[in-house]
Amino acid sequence: MDNRQTYISIITKRITYLQKEVENFNSLNLTDINVFAENFYRDLFNLIGFEFNNTNFENNNFAHIDLIDTVNKQAIQVTSQNDNTKIKETIDGFFAKPENKNYKLQILLISKEAKDYRTKFGKKFNHKEDVLDIKRLLAIINDIKEIETIKDIADFLDKNILTERLKTECSEVETIMMLINYLSLNKNRVIIDKAVNVDPKNKIENRFSEHSDYIKQQYSELYAKYNGALVEATSKIDGVEAEIISDFLKDESDIILTKENNNPKLALYSLVELFYGKLSSNGVKFDKQAIKFYLLDELIKCNVFPNK
Repeated sequence: MDNRQTYISIITKRITYLQKEVENFNSLNLTDINVFAENFYRDLFNLIGFEFNNTNFENNNFAHIDLIDTVNKQAIQVTSQNDNTKIKETIDGFFAKPENKNYKLQILLISKEAKDYRTKFGKKFNHKEDVLDIKRLLAIINDIKEIETIKDIADFLDKNILTERLKTECSEVETIMMLINYLSLNKNRVIIDKAVNVDPKNKIENRFSEHSDYIKQQYSELYAKYNGALVEATSKIDGVEAEIISDFLKDESDIILTKENNNPKLALYSLVELFYGKLSSNGVKFDKQAIKFYLLDELIKCNVFPNK
């Protein structure tokens, strides 16, 4: 499973949602969200590696900008305006102070897209690099090589941008991808070669004979809706990740099956609730039925409730 792709997908959706929210609020002259955006993007850029402060809390009066990084000599104006006049006023006003001459200045457009500007902004400002709209910001994030930084950004956005859609349910593909990601997180997990009797027919028909009709019915009912999502979400799992996931599922499901007195129906319910709770711990809700189908599919493969 490509964890990077999962994180980038989350980042793109959350930032795009905020972009549209800022645009809609500003269209109604409700500009309080712009103040939120200043601190939001301050924290986002700091995750990338900067040390920005909001100039509203600085002793020095950094006119025309919102964020200042005195360590890395960076300055950002956070704005929803993309017109030439606004940009030129910011540039001229900031560099009018001699003490700012060594800073790199950028304009961050939080709702509108950058234009193909023809105004001469001066030698210290290259609009193709220094006017950042959301598309350019996403390209910068996508270019980050460290997967942990990408994950930190995705986690930050999950905690700070919860759309109404996300508060209800994510799609089945997103749910299965996030479940797989959760199951494969422990890359250092020791894989032990366990002698397991892989015989799904014997397991379902004989071992769980009292519940075999329920298991088969559940799988059949969910197959049409969720199998395509399962195939898409699992298409990039490599061999090592598959082993990690299999080993983790066998251990966790066996513990729960024992707690439920070898009742697969109750154990499956508990396993679904366990993983649903893990994925939804930050307030984002996922598709519980997608989790169930994934676990049923793994049950058939003998990775859930392994045969003894």
